[in-house]
Amino acid sequence: MKSSIRDDAALAVFVGARYPYYKTSWALAGARGGMSWNWAACLLGPFWMAYRRMYWQVGVYALIVCAEPVLHALFRLDMPLALSRPMLYALALLLGMYGNELYRWHAEATIRRLREYHWSPELVNYSLARCGRTSWPGVFAMGLLLAVMVVSLRPLAGLVAHSAGLAAG
Repeated sequence: MKSSIRDDAALAVFVGARYPYYKTSWALAGARGGMSWNWAACLLGPFWMAYRRMYWQVGVYALIVCAEPVLHALFRLDMPLALSRPMLYALALLLGMYGNELYRWHAEATIRRLREYHWSPELVNYSLARCGRTSWPGVFAMGLLLAVMVVSLRPLAGLVAHSAGLAAG
């Protein structure tokens, strides 16, 4: 028989000290079709996801952010600074509205995976405590990724624009 740790208890162990906040937010999201506001997710975006160990979600975010300057260069979009990053604004807004729900999906998927892997409730509980909670090294790694993206994206966008100009001319 697989482990039988209760879902609320598993989520509490996984989330850690902020579980009461997330439990309330998830209940609110359940009543609102998945939407509840999270300021940290909105303002800190990928840093919040890295802090919450949502690493593949950070990867998707990074791919979207990397694609934007290349698309701007390809289609020769020259916009004012206030409008130059609409995708970033949209991502921030979406993370603010649905970040709590995204985190719940991440937590529940991790709990399911650990329950399939471990037979003992004690091992599940121990693994939940290790796989969940928060990660400051993840935040540091996100900062490093951001620095690499800033340094490498501008020349890449210029190269794409130059290539598109050669192909058109």
